[in-house]
Amino acid sequence: MGLTTWDMGNHSNARGDIRAENVTETGIDLVIRICSDTRIVRVSVSWLAIGCVADPDQ
Repeated sequence: MGLTTWDMGNHSNARGDIRAENVTETGIDLVIRICSDTRIVRVSVSWLAIGCVADPDQ
């Protein structure tokens, strides 16, 4: 996963964290946490799910 849009205010440092939580075969929670003084207007995230591979060493 990765950020595709990060629209923020310019009066403070932009600090945040993005991670995947509760990953299952049918869903995922993408969680974005920001520091208290960071002002976010809009965030967009892209992600890619990859299925099983024939060889576990791949």
